[in-house]
Amino acid sequence: MTGWTTDHIPDQHGRVAVVTGANSGLGLVTATELASHGAHVVLAVRHTPAGKEAARRIGGDVEVRELDLASLASVRTFAAKLAGDHPAIDPPARRRNAGRQRPGPTPVSPAPT
Repeated sequence: MTGWTTDHIPDQHGRVAVVTGANSGLGLVTATELASHGAHVVLAVRHTPAGKEAARRIGGDVEVRELDLASLASVRTFAAKLAGDHPAIDPPARRRNAGRQRPGPTPVSPAPT
């Protein structure tokens, strides 16, 4: 898409977005732009002090949650808490397979025990 800028991002108020790796690189940029356009952004990070620093820099409606994608226990804990606090989240901000996103919020189910 030629000429695309972040000004093309529609209003995100009322949406919940979970961004992995949100304390640096593309994750940080993604989280920053979603928050600046009104989304409630969950920063899913392995190192929470770095996530808190990123949240301070981002500003807006953000929260930091620990998530280590290399640990199934961490993923289960994250998913269970997320489902309890946010019954629906919007499609993930993906850096790959973006064409596979479904429109609208996605119900969150607790992780199987």
